[in-house]
Amino acid sequence: MKKILLMMFLTLLAGLAALRAADWSYVVDLEGYWYFSVGDDPAWANPRTDVSDWDKIKVPVNWEEYYPGYNGYAWYRKDFDMRPYPDDGALFLLLGEIDDVDEVFINGTKVGQTGGFFPDYFTAYNVYRKYSLPKGLLKPEGNVIVVRVYDEGNQGGIVRGDEIGIFYDNDAELIAYDLGGKWKFSTYREKDILEPGFDDSSWNEINVPGEWESQGYPNHDGYGWYRKEFSVSGTLKDEDLLISLGKIDDFDKVYLNGKLIARTQDLHVYDRLSKWQAYNMFRIYDIPEDLLKKNNVLVVEVYDEQQRGGIWEGPIGLITRHNAYILEDHNDDIFWGGSVRSIIRSIFNW
Repeated sequence: MKKILLMMFLTLLAGLAALRAADWSYVVDLEGYWYFSVGDDPAWANPRTDVSDWDKIKVPVNWEEYYPGYNGYAWYRKDFDMRPYPDDGALFLLLGEIDDVDEVFINGTKVGQTGGFFPDYFTAYNVYRKYSLPKGLLKPEGNVIVVRVYDEGNQGGIVRGDEIGIFYDNDAELIAYDLGGKWKFSTYREKDILEPGFDDSSWNEINVPGEWESQGYPNHDGYGWYRKEFSVSGTLKDEDLLISLGKIDDFDKVYLNGKLIARTQDLHVYDRLSKWQAYNMFRIYDIPEDLLKKNNVLVVEVYDEQQRGGIWEGPIGLITRHNAYILEDHNDDIFWGGSVRSIIRSIFNW
């Protein structure tokens, strides 16, 4: 009975924790009316497509309100400009819940997909869409977002969402050396991948942070390896630095210059209760003295049990110890590591 009560309580708290987003600011509000067309044509991903004869429908809303009984493919499009934001800012696109499958293009570049189109169809109708945007993708003016959607039945389209738009992660300003952006990625472990001289040219690129399901690895559960080579100046190397890896679903091991420096179980809040919420723990790890060099290679081994996987939320990079304390205060690590855990232990006499 105690175990059942605990699981129910954890489920409730997980829902509450999911509402505690990163420290974000609106950059572009994308709610309102979008161009819309039923049908399916890959050429519509081109931002130069003439959409003057498309309809307009409101986002977010069930497209059945405009097209009763329609199931199948449809495309959304919206043009937008950007207000100023820090050049090195971490940007995310939030699109709410989409029924059933979507893929998203900005300025002609695919930035993510959730669910599976035919012939490997699977629905993601209840998954909240959040896509990390590559640096340099957006322009001050004349941006175009296009969303392709497939609906199998019942509701269809961009059906709901409290926040539809592009957001800037304010926490990124705490990072001393940004490691977000393109990383090398593989679902296979190869010999010598930890070493600086390893040839990863055959590996795919993946945007970090960002769920790997939305970046070409739908339904992948199990292991994935991230690899990043980077250089730091002598001045920065002499700082008291830690490494921030955001949130990882579910478990990780971190190697710097061939040496294992941390794993999920090393987090100070990790215990038999909090391990069930490992995906929502913020990773900040110490860097052993004298291990950080001018030229470095960072490898993160991730094991995902189910649903989304990978390094899914940032910020990512090297951070001073002082700023690490500030960053932790902005994230769910404190939520799980502090008062909530104490309350649970009191209830269950732990």
